[in-house]
Amino acid sequence: MRSRPRTTVIAGIVVAAILAGCGVAFSVERKREKDRRDLISLTGLAPWPRHRLLLPEAIPAGEASGSVGSDGLRVGYPLHGTGLQVAYAIEVLDEWGEPLWSVSCKARAVAICVDLGDAYTYVKVLDTDNSDPATIVRRLDGGRLLSASLTGDHPEHLDRLRGVVTDLHTPTDAELLSILRPDGYQTDWS
Repeated sequence: MRSRPRTTVIAGIVVAAILAGCGVAFSVERKREKDRRDLISLTGLAPWPRHRLLLPEAIPAGEASGSVGSDGLRVGYPLHGTGLQVAYAIEVLDEWGEPLWSVSCKARAVAICVDLGDAYTYVKVLDTDNSDPATIVRRLDGGRLLSASLTGDHPEHLDRLRGVVTDLHTPTDAELLSILRPDGYQTDWS
């Protein structure tokens, strides 16, 4: 007769453990589903598939933020050891091979462009009534433009900016989410 209460207690513990395991599994699956929906929502306007949304190797973990739209990808992060902020972008080109939403090398009153060879261009944006000075390195990548820019005149960082648009990787979904999803982000269905 003693074994009956003991069996009941053991059975209760087993049932509780199974229910707790199911709850954890459900919670993990729910988070995965939310991440999947958020990633689709955050990258849905991209003009390229997600595997072509390349990110610089130099992005410090947890210090970048960005957005994706029909005009491309934009990410900002600190340039280590300088106090400056890098603006990295993958931009859509117009039918003349110029970026749709940033300074054109044809705007000679605003920018001085220097061909660095191998599809790289240095763009020095001048301080004018309608533009602020900037230092940009661009690289053509098929029908799109990779660019890295700093606010102000910083030719001493050209090699580092060139590295930003050269040393790239295909990000994981988790890395994209950490950069694109702001705190408290909610899709219509999350």
